[in-house]
Amino acid sequence: MRKRTTHRLGDLQLQILQVLWGRGEASVARVHEALGGNARFAYTTVATMLRKMEARALVAHRAEGRSFLYRAKVAAASVSRSMADHLVDRLFAGA
Repeated sequence: MRKRTTHRLGDLQLQILQVLWGRGEASVARVHEALGGNARFAYTTVATMLRKMEARALVAHRAEGRSFLYRAKVAAASVSRSMADHLVDRLFAGA
């Protein structure tokens, strides 16, 4: 039996994935804009988070000109199921 991948995501990571799931792919600037721009997160914070998420194989990028376009590598259903399973395990101590 194949072991399920557990996705432990912070709030910002989940919000970034939601943007990418909705748009298909987006540049750092578009993700930053979709998250509310400077009012909520700095551009550099979003760029750093995307690089960290790519290292964890949550997103991937392709170069287009001088910018990178990011896309989600994990499905929304997989993340939802994993997060729900983790919550249930925490609430009921695995029982």
